[in-house]
Parts: sequence; C-alpha cells; structure tokens
Amino acid sequence: MRIFKQLTILFFLVSFPLLLSGQERIVELELNPEIRKKIKDGIPMLKSYLSPDTLELPFFEDFSKYTIYPSADRWEDQNAFVNMGFGENPPSLGVATFDVLDSAGMMYDRATTFSFIGDYLTSKPIDLEGAGNDVYLSFYFQKMGKGDYPNDEDSLNLEFFSPLDNTWNRIWSLEGMADSTYKQLYTEKSPPFKQVIIPVSEVKYLKRGFKFRFYNLASITDNDDSPGRRSNCDQWNIDYIQLDKNRFLSDTVPHDVAVSAPLQSLLKNYEAMPWKHFREVFLSQMGSSIPLSYINQDSIVRNVTRNFKIDDVYFNTTVHSYTGGALNIDPWDTIHYKSALLYTYNSPADKTALFKVQAYLVTDDFDKKENDTAYFDQYFGSYFAYDDGTSEAGYGLDGQGTENASVAFQFVSYIPDSLKAVQIYFNEVFNDANDGYFNLMVWDNNDGKPGNVLYEEEYVKPEFSDSLNIFYSYKLPTAIPINGVFYVGWQQVSDLFLNVGFDRNRIKNDRLFYKLSSTWSTSKIPGALMVRPVLESGLITGKKPGSELFEFSIYPNPVQNSLRLNYDSPIRGDDFSLILYSIQGRIVKSFNTPVNEIDVSTLTPGVYIIEVKNSEKSERKKVLKISR
Repeated sequence: MRIFKQLTILFFLVSFPLLLSGQERIVELELNPEIRKKIKDGIPMLKSYLSPDTLELPFFEDFSKYTIYPSADRWEDQNAFVNMGFGENPPSLGVATFDVLDSAGMMYDRATTFSFIGDYLTSKPIDLEGAGNDVYLSFYFQKMGKGDYPNDEDSLNLEFFSPLDNTWNRIWSLEGMADSTYKQLYTEKSPPFKQVIIPVSEVKYLKRGFKFRFYNLASITDNDDSPGRRSNCDQWNIDYIQLDKNRFLSDTVPHDVAVSAPLQSLLKNYEAMPWKHFREVFLSQMGSSIPLSYINQDSIVRNVTRNFKIDDVYFNTTVHSYTGGALNIDPWDTIHYKSALLYTYNSPADKTALFKVQAYLVTDDFDKKENDTAYFDQYFGSYFAYDDGTSEAGYGLDGQGTENASVAFQFVSYIPDSLKAVQIYFNEVFNDANDGYFNLMVWDNNDGKPGNVLYEEEYVKPEFSDSLNIFYSYKLPTAIPINGVFYVGWQQVSDLFLNVGFDRNRIKNDRLFYKLSSTWSTSKIPGALMVRPVLESGLITGKKPGSELFEFSIYPNPVQNSLRLNYDSPIRGDDFSLILYSIQGRIVKSFNTPVNEIDVSTLTPGVYIIEVKNSEKSERKKVLKISR
C-alpha cells in the first residue's frame, strides 16, 4: 500500500505523530483539480502534440500567463503545474510548481516512501552553436511556498543535455529541510525565493540541440493514523528562467518591472455572490479600490504607469477604464497599490453577470512584457463563495472526540431568499480514504455563531464531480427560507478526516467555526473552506417533484441476525440497488433487486448504513448491529 506525507497545521504544533484529541487540520492534495478541468476540456498535453523546432537565444520564461501546463512553445513535457497560487512573494506573477502529481493531476504511480523522481520540466532544444563562452542560465527557486516543505531527503535538481554524446548531466542540486529546521524557521511562513546563475561553458553543451531540465526528488512518509490525510507533498517553485549569451556570473539583475500577485475579487466580502443580492446591496458590498502589486527588479529607479479596465463579458463592452497615473519606484521595491475605484458593477443581465477586471503596467520598452498584466473574472450567479475555486490544501477534523463534531461556514443572505443546495468540493484521496459519511447541516445565527439546526440530512457521502465547476451540489428536497446570517457545513458521524477543499489564498477563517463537544470555536487556520450555498430568488415551500418516489422501513433495529425491509411505496425508476455500508463507507453487501431480508449475523457489531436507490432518488437509514 502506498503511503503519503502530509502537511499538518495545528494550533501549537507543526506536526505530531499521534492524535491524542480531536482538532482541525489542513493537508496537501492528492489530486490537482485545475489539471483535471483542463483534461476534461481536451487541452493537449502529450509530447506528440508538440513541435520539435529548435529555439534561438534568448530563452525566457516566468510562467506569467494564466495556464495550467508549461508553454508548448518552450517546454517538451507537461508535468510541472503552472499556477498563481503556490508561490509566496514570487519575482513575477506565476510559478511552476514541482510536487508528486503527474500531468493528469494525479499521484504518480511510482510514489514510495523512498526517494523517487516527481516532475520534470524539460526545455525544447536550443541552438547554442557559436554562442561563445559567456552563456549563462539563471532562475529563481523556492522551497515549499504555500505548499508542503520538502524534507532533507528530497531535492530540486538541474541537468544539462549534451547533443555530442546524447547524455544528461546533473549540474546543480539542492536538498530540502529537516523537520527541526522547518519548525525553527518557517512555522508560519515560507522560505523566500532565491536566485541561481550557472555558466553554460563546456564545449559539449555549446551545440545545436542543447537542452536543460529541472526535476524534483520526493519521498512519501507514513500517515496511517488518518488515511483521509494521505496527500501531495514536497513542493518546490521555480520562476523567472533566463538563458542568454553576453552574460556574466554577477549578472543577477533582471532589469524588469513585473506584476507580482494576481488580482482578486473587488467585492468586500465574497469572491462570488448571487447577482440579485449584489444589486440590492452594491453600495455596501462593492470595494473602493483595485489592489495591484508589482515589483521593480532593477537596480535603478523606474517609472511605472498603472492602467485599469473592466469589461462586461456577456455584453462584450468595456464598462469602465481609467489610469492610476505614473509613479517612480525605487530599486528592489514592491508596491502594493490600491487604485481608487469610482465604479460599481452594473449590467442589463438578469440572473447572472460576468466582468473581467484587468490591470496592466506601462514600463520601459526594454522590459519583459509578458508579466505586465493581471486580470480577474468577477462572476455573479446563484451562489455565495469565499474561495477562488482552487484548492491548495484539504481541511477537516480528526482524532479522538471528532465523532459527532461539526464544521460550519458563515454566510449572509442580504434579501429574503431560499437555500436550494449546498456545494462542497471534496479532495480526492488515495484509495478513496475519505469516502465515508457525514450529516449535511444548515444552522441559523446565534450571536455570531451557529444556532438552531434549520436542516439536517443524515448519512451523506462525499461526491466527486468531473464537471468544470468541480464542486458537487447536494440538492435539498425542500428549499429552506433564509434571511440574514446563516451557516452551512457538516456533522461527522465518525472520526474520519473528510478532506474538504481549502483555499489558502483567501483568508476567511473568521467565518469558519467548528465544535468538538458543546462549544463552537473560531478556526485558527488562515484560508477559506470550499463550501458554497446555492440560493434561488423567492421563497419556496413544499417538496420538489419526484421526492416521494419511495420510502422503506427496517426492523428489528438494533439487529442481531436478520434485518427485514418493508417498502412503503412502489419503487419506480431504473437502476435499482440496495447497498449496506460500514460507517467508514465500505460496501458490505449489495443487491440489484429489491430484497426483504438481509443476513447480518456475520458482521462485526457496530453502526452500518443501508441505502436504497434508483436512477432518481436514494434513501438511507442507520442500522445498529449488536452481538448475539
């Protein structure tokens, strides 16, 4: 069985080998949801799609384009993850992240507890014939970032390819960190980016067909105490790669001004919210500025002009544009500029709206232009969201005392409305170790914390969607009237770590609560839980059509030997199945036709879930098996 390393953030420790009491945790991911979406869209990612053309100098890459895979114009393979979220204060917008996930976003089959190769990032062939002996390669690297720190048995490596003898040679390598080093230096932050510059001077490399590649060595550590936390690990970030001639060993000044962070929502509280709600409260919910971060990587003062534009995407019109003026920026300074915004989103759209917010810099002609623009898509639909749609980690409760524990996320309905569904993104975990049960919950407000239960659906299982949304929608049989503050979340039925998506780049844990016994506590882990309430305008009462397809009863309960079933209404629909699960979600018995009796005499005493379902509906009940 493969076993995986976790990144654990506790109240007072960084890692702890044995859980003595229940607590909230975040861990890394086994699956990359952004890559999964690209694959579903049919984005080419195999080498067969790439042209073999040889590149000319200069070679430059800073991963500032909004892509998932490395550019096929410059790179041969597609393993490293190009993203805007995992780098901590990168030299320019975007990084390439190395971890233990393949080009499909899944854990490598070769993953073991011993050192193994994770991702490759291989340049296309480059013509260095006649380039001279002043060719240098430089790049920035970062251990961990917003991911998991690589241990001392892990490493980031650089190799050069010699066209003369058709061999790869390791040129540079750097190990990770021992646990004690990480705990001492980086408990609440990541190591900074550092620059490396290396000569490419040997004759065997100065040929047509030269290539270079990065790869990481990773190792997976044991995490058997909570299988739901077996996840991705050992992240390295790389940025701002330059290969060119006429350089020298101290040529480490990029001479560039670049955007250094992505744009975020212009709303005060949410990444997304229902359009009808925003139109009612736009004066209080619209932000007053567009935050823009950019950095002068030059050794001289630079003058930078900041421009902004907002487009109504659905109506293909520019609804607002202006300049933020020019400003001199000192060498090596990072500017966090808030451009005053005298605008609120407005559109003739009725139910949904989409706006593209762009910020772009005007700098000197010799600057790199790839990293001068950032944008954000502001979506208004039917749901509230604090998260940005990308999961950097997994959140949950585990340890002793977490059976019956609860997690609640706070939202505000600004007009009387009704809750019709709850969307949750569950991280997929090795061997489906988080495929247990939970109770879906909705609460009202009690002085800033969850109060009375408005809705409870027992014994719901984590579902994983391949849709572009990636969230799974748990539809309520009866829409719940809401107005003002309310909470959605779950109650655990075991101590299984459910591993719900967690966005580290949106800090909303002041609205996240958990309860281990009788008292609600505010989360101490910075980030946003990937749980979203879906609303529909206008109060709705009554059950939706088709919600009464069938009912069934069971007896005796508790049961020793034989469990009997009585179907209270006709069973209609296709694909009937009856399944008996353990409380951890494992299938114990299954039938594809209605049965009236199930032998449970050989089952281990404990709690089980019986589910009767067809193509249209499912019903679940709890069964207690006792000893004879």
